[in-house]
Amino acid sequence: MARLSPPRPLDGTDDREAFDCGRDSMNQWFRRNAWRNQQLGISRTTVLCDTETGAIVGYVTLSTGQIEREFLPKAAQRNTPDTVPIFLLGQLAVDRRFQRTGVARSLLFYALKTSVLVSRQVGCFGVLTHPLDEEVRGFYRRFGFEDLPGDPKRSMIVRIKDLERNGFAAN
Repeated sequence: MARLSPPRPLDGTDDREAFDCGRDSMNQWFRRNAWRNQQLGISRTTVLCDTETGAIVGYVTLSTGQIEREFLPKAAQRNTPDTVPIFLLGQLAVDRRFQRTGVARSLLFYALKTSVLVSRQVGCFGVLTHPLDEEVRGFYRRFGFEDLPGDPKRSMIVRIKDLERNGFAAN
């Protein structure tokens, strides 16, 4: 089993071409867009690497956004503005060689903890993601994400206050 580096920002010299999570759309996005989006300030990609080989083991991407109040669960709509600020967990992928080893969980925990820490300085309702399929939806559901009713993109969200209640606010 590989020894993993601590999470760190994607670097322009990282070998993105060798990464293969088994989903062509995510591999291509990572190869073509991750570094460019980072340079433009559109999103931030964080990677975990194998400390022996330097290979990228997995990545997660965060950015900010907003959703319409009408897409929130009914209980969360009361006394909220028409648009609600969110963090967008846009991409989370693990290289095939490291899948089912806890890397996805580690990357998700990193993204959630980062979101909670930033929300202390910048108001935010929750973390939103767009799962690709039912297996991925199940993964997010295990960590408190809920379906957004009526959202045509079938997004899922977890509220910042729920993350804090579950220990993601710890230093």
